[in-house]
Amino acid sequence: MAIRYSSSFDETIPFSDECAQLNLAQDTALTYTVPGNGKAKYSALLSYNDAANVFVSLNGTAASPGAGTKTETTRMEFRPTKRFVIGGDVLSLITPDTAGAYVGISLRSIPG
Repeated sequence: MAIRYSSSFDETIPFSDECAQLNLAQDTALTYTVPGNGKAKYSALLSYNDAANVFVSLNGTAASPGAGTKTETTRMEFRPTKRFVIGGDVLSLITPDTAGAYVGISLRSIPG
């Protein structure tokens, strides 16, 4: 069970007990399934290394746009940092970077 969201102590938050660390390889999507059922609500905090190019899709498959192209999608974003998710949601992540990318995901339970 993820810790409850709280911004006490001068805007700091405690470490979460629901975390994932991903090491993305170039053009290989990895997924993370949010724990719990549809009643579990979370604030998902995503962190990246500074130079990482990462696309994140909610309940779909992440894809990197090709060189010189424009891609229009729903629920896929470039480097989101804080999003609302529900238990059972699946985050799909991908990077076009040849060196890969590190991504951290930390959940905070939202009362509800």
